[in-house]
Amino acid sequence: MNDQYKRNNRLTGKPFEPGYEDEDGRIFVRYLDKHGNDGYYYEEWAKDKNAYLKKINRV
Repeated sequence: MNDQYKRNNRLTGKPFEPGYEDEDGRIFVRYLDKHGNDGYYYEEWAKDKNAYLKKINRV
C-alpha cells in the first residue's frame, strides 16, 4: 500500500499503526485496499479492545 494514500495520525504525522487508540477509545485495525471519495484508503476501527482482538484474529 502506498503511504501517500493513508490518512496520517495528527499526533505523530505518520500513518496509523494497528493497535493505536484514539481519544474516543476506538482502536485502529488496518487500512483497507479501497479508496474513499477523499482519496485516502478506507480504515477499519474497532470500538474497544475486545472488538479489536476479535478483528485481528479473523483477519
